[in-house]
Amino acid sequence: MHSAPGVGLGAGANALILLHRVVFVDDEGSIDKRGGDLLLKWAAVEGLGQEPGLLQRVSARRTAMLDALRARGAGVARLRVRPEWRMAVGLGNRANPHEIGLSLHGTYGWPVIPGSTLKGMTAAWARRSGGADIERIFGSPRPGVDAREAARQGTVRFLDALPADEPVTVTVDVVTPHAQPYYGSANNGASGSGVVAPAEHHNPIPSMFLTVSGGLFAVDLTGPADDVRQAARWCREAFDELGVGAKTAAGYGYANAMTAEG
Repeated sequence: MHSAPGVGLGAGANALILLHRVVFVDDEGSIDKRGGDLLLKWAAVEGLGQEPGLLQRVSARRTAMLDALRARGAGVARLRVRPEWRMAVGLGNRANPHEIGLSLHGTYGWPVIPGSTLKGMTAAWARRSGGADIERIFGSPRPGVDAREAARQGTVRFLDALPADEPVTVTVDVVTPHAQPYYGSANNGASGSGVVAPAEHHNPIPSMFLTVSGGLFAVDLTGPADDVRQAARWCREAFDELGVGAKTAAGYGYANAMTAEG
């Protein structure tokens, strides 16, 4: 991948622009897979542009915001979450023509676990474990549950989880479908005779995707103190029992979550 003279493409490049706004095409105007592979290589080598100094300043700003909420009487909980193996959060996102799926911060382009993802995972575990006060903490109506009251916002807010103090590790992973024509025709909306039947003679086609394989995320919750404590406990258990993101059945997404001091 070449850049114009005087334009660097190093660790400081914005991953959101590169992964969501850049597409490589060949001479015929079709998407060039080699360009997508180069973007993946850049993402892994440069850690999606996680500049340590900027990351620390953003982390300090988040901490100052939480301190201000505490001073106003709000309950605040912070979990430090470390992947046990790999996380594939945002794998189904198709914000890029190269279909590079990973949840990225909307300003900095860093890896992030969206607050909506954290809330969904935690609510799923709370419901499975038979927890009380689920509608009050997470809001109503809840999926699959007859609402006992009018729709309303939950008491606990789940903030987007950011890398904590230092960059997280970005790794290129691979999945190799053995019946690509079948999956391709089905994903393109074909039905009936238009779907290519899976067969053993189809060639396996490796497909690369990005994961987070190390480092710490800061997961922050705020709201009424008692509800925040309960939600943080469910969230910590959910990381261990359910995992977050895609491919949890294959071992992705599980993490060690610890309550941060203070």
